[in-house]
Amino acid sequence: MSAPANATLRGIGYMLLAVIAWSAMIVLVRALTADFTSFQILFVRTLVGLAILAPLFRRTGLRGLRTRRAPLHVARALFAYCGMLGLFIGIAEIPLADVISLSFTQPIFIAVLAALLLGERFGAARMLATLGGFAGVLIIVRPGLQEVGFGALMVIGGAIAYAGSNVCIKKLMSTESSAVTTAWVNIVMCPLAGIPAAFYWVAPSPADWLLLAGVGVTGTLGVWFVSRAYACAEMSAVVPFDFLRLPIVGTAGWLLFGETTDLWTVVGSVVIFVSTYTLARSEARGRRR
Repeated sequence: MSAPANATLRGIGYMLLAVIAWSAMIVLVRALTADFTSFQILFVRTLVGLAILAPLFRRTGLRGLRTRRAPLHVARALFAYCGMLGLFIGIAEIPLADVISLSFTQPIFIAVLAALLLGERFGAARMLATLGGFAGVLIIVRPGLQEVGFGALMVIGGAIAYAGSNVCIKKLMSTESSAVTTAWVNIVMCPLAGIPAAFYWVAPSPADWLLLAGVGVTGTLGVWFVSRAYACAEMSAVVPFDFLRLPIVGTAGWLLFGETTDLWTVVGSVVIFVSTYTLARSEARGRRR
């Protein structure tokens, strides 16, 4: 087997691991939201993330965190904080299948923000993908036919915030390492989540601590696995496997929490995913040219 084919298979393998990790995180968050606020869950998640990253800076200490781009790190962390908070609140409010379906819009928002903020070309492919993605959102939330819920708005808002975070990462990765950018985002998010969490703190039981720590472990691993997937293979080769999150999380929501999924959610998620995949294919062809 050729080297490119091997790299693509490794990329697919990493994406499948990311899908498993992120699906597990979403299920854990859903189980915890009955007893804990999103702030407390997010605070513990950032603490665990920092604990996982700490060994990477054992030799350099705090010197390893030195940067000349602190404002951009803070901006990225603020976007990531809003994105994660929106996701966690949405998980508590609406069925998990709806959460996953709406979160698929993130690449569409990245394309729009990259054009607005980074001056990237917004050609026909990006325009069609954006229109398709928004059409998928309208199919899922169906404004005018039903009330657009608070949870759906939080997930969509979170996807926009995550897109802003990814645009910042694009700028940061020209000078910073993945370890430094990941450490900075957790350092900034920790007090942002910790201060409000202190006002509504609920003492976790030993079992709850395991679930809370699991959110941190699976969330951190998911980010690392997907970064490795994109490093090994083109995005268009691995993006289709991200769609597996929908049946995995949807089935978990049905089995564990008695949630049901309607036909409109499935149709809308397919429209969003096709738009996202088409965008990834177009950008891959553009890079090859």
